Amino acid sequence: MLAATHIVFSTALYLGGAAVFEYKTGIIMWAIAALFSLMPDIDLPTSKVGRPLFFISAPLERRFGHRTITHSFIGVGILAGLASPLYVYYPLAFWAIMGGYWSHMQIDMANIRGVDLFWPSAIRVVMPGKIRYRLEVGSKAEMIVMCSLLVFCLGLYPMSNLGLRGGLHQILRNFEIAHDEYVKVQGKNFYTLELNAIDNLTLEHIECNCPILGAWQGGLIVEYNGKSRAVGASEVNHNLFPKEAVLIKGEPLRVITQRVNMNGRSLRWLVNSLQANHDYYLLGEMFVDSGLQVNVNNIELYHPVMLSGSTVRLHYARASDLDDYLNMVAIRGEVVVQFWLKPGDEVVELRFSGGESGSTPGVLEGMF
Repeated sequence: MLAATHIVFSTALYLGGAAVFEYKTGIIMWAIAALFSLMPDIDLPTSKVGRPLFFISAPLERRFGHRTITHSFIGVGILAGLASPLYVYYPLAFWAIMGGYWSHMQIDMANIRGVDLFWPSAIRVVMPGKIRYRLEVGSKAEMIVMCSLLVFCLGLYPMSNLGLRGGLHQILRNFEIAHDEYVKVQGKNFYTLELNAIDNLTLEHIECNCPILGAWQGGLIVEYNGKSRAVGASEVNHNLFPKEAVLIKGEPLRVITQRVNMNGRSLRWLVNSLQANHDYYLLGEMFVDSGLQVNVNNIELYHPVMLSGSTVRLHYARASDLDDYLNMVAIRGEVVVQFWLKPGDEVVELRFSGGESGSTPGVLEGMF
């Protein structure tokens, strides 16, 4: 086969592998795969790789001939042994080398002669079996195959960056896929949900790009019109029923947390004492006096603050969500303060007053 055909075929395998196995593609790894897709022809002095390495290619051709040892499992084994240190330190580079090398032999099987894959055995491997379907080097049929592979690579490139599941997600716009993908990567980046949904309470049709706050009862919590809403299939647990959804990756995220003992303290104390230079979310559980009455007129299925008997549960609550609960004093409980930082954000500073001394909690010291 021509060098261009080998490069295009190795590119197709490289991009296809990225789509299936979801490794990160890059120009360097692609270049390695493309280079080693030419390497089996080092046994031919007139080849693209054989000419600059004539001092290797000429003796190989005289001793073994073309498409023999370098196109066999022995050649693959020798290359794997030489490249084995990369498997430990740069595994992606190792597989780019081996994948590129194998791609050469695989498409050479479609050549009229085939390859001596089991050299020194005389058995030749050809594919397809009938000679009239195989390709002659430089023929019109090879040009058609090469151009078809090139078009295939152009179509495959977007899928290689998304992965097979991500590509299907973009096509199907399926909420379950978006949920599962977010659960696997949450805490690493900011994410937005491109959402088409129906409000379970008002039957309003909603379209938005909503920031995702977290997961909840098999669904996701998003921010819509300044309020936290739960998206999911359950009419019992979720506010919004998703018709279509696409997960969109945003900036890198760094999450900093601090635990606060709430025994004998109120949420008003926490809000007044928690003076921070970043927005924050509150998560946790408090047990309060069950006889205490609060004026809560909220019929939403999900709310960042929920009162059940003597238990107050916080799930991605902000200070603005606590108005009806501020005077509740915890008999016992703990709240986690969670900060979401973007690249370049200032240092997190937590300061407590009215009962706690110190300026910055120990858990944050030394992190910046």
